[in-house]
Amino acid sequence: MQNISPQNIDFYHTGYCKHPSCIACRGSGLRPAHFPAMAAHIHEGGGILFDTGYAKRFKTATKTFPECLYALTTPVNFNKKPLIEQLGQNAQKISKIFLSHLHADHIAGLIDFPQREIICSKSALNFALSSISSWLKLKQGFLPQLLPHDFQKRVSLIENFPLINLPPDLRPFKTGYEIAKGVVAIELAGHAVGHYGIWTQNVLLIADAAWRIENITQNQPPHWLSALIMHNYADFCQNLKNLQELHQHNPNLHIIPSHCEKTLSNLWKNT
Repeated sequence: MQNISPQNIDFYHTGYCKHPSCIACRGSGLRPAHFPAMAAHIHEGGGILFDTGYAKRFKTATKTFPECLYALTTPVNFNKKPLIEQLGQNAQKISKIFLSHLHADHIAGLIDFPQREIICSKSALNFALSSISSWLKLKQGFLPQLLPHDFQKRVSLIENFPLINLPPDLRPFKTGYEIAKGVVAIELAGHAVGHYGIWTQNVLLIADAAWRIENITQNQPPHWLSALIMHNYADFCQNLKNLQELHQHNPNLHIIPSHCEKTLSNLWKNT
């Protein structure tokens, strides 16, 4: 996993937060570890942005109570350049923005990309538009202030795209939604409401279905305390087992978590 260089994807570093290492990888100790927030420009399918990572408006959205608790529990350091600036001319090539889920470290840069089609799951959209309390939304890592005002008008639902059978190389995963030619959304439930990854060519972007590649390759799961911030811990554990099985029978597939410093360190387009 140390020599990944996908030709059809550019990876971008938008900042990082800190947590004790053992939360993400059981047995790795209490030392503070960096959890970078990745965004990826997929050149297939007319140009798709996989998540938007952190942006400094996260600070504004977490100034008041209770949202300030988010910033206090996950101290954030931002990249000097926002994602839109890092992309440069490539920003004009992006026609779609795929949101793996609606946690703040995946959507904070969304407002910087007006007019593009936004793709997310039906359950994620319903959650965003629901009338549940700000406390419950905060518990799920969601800050409504980070969504553009026309979010609902621009959304296309993953489940409305063609459902296709996946090749045997991706077992135990069987089906996915082809959101563009050669780009397939695969459900990876558990971490958050409506959590999906993307498969394209020989790369599987899994967002937060694992936090460290060792969760998959060395069977080192997150600490059980991580269950407190999961939408559905049982589903998370099942999908982690599925990813472990996938890696065992297809070790050449590049599985890329969104927050694994080890995996992402040699992938960044700009740092």
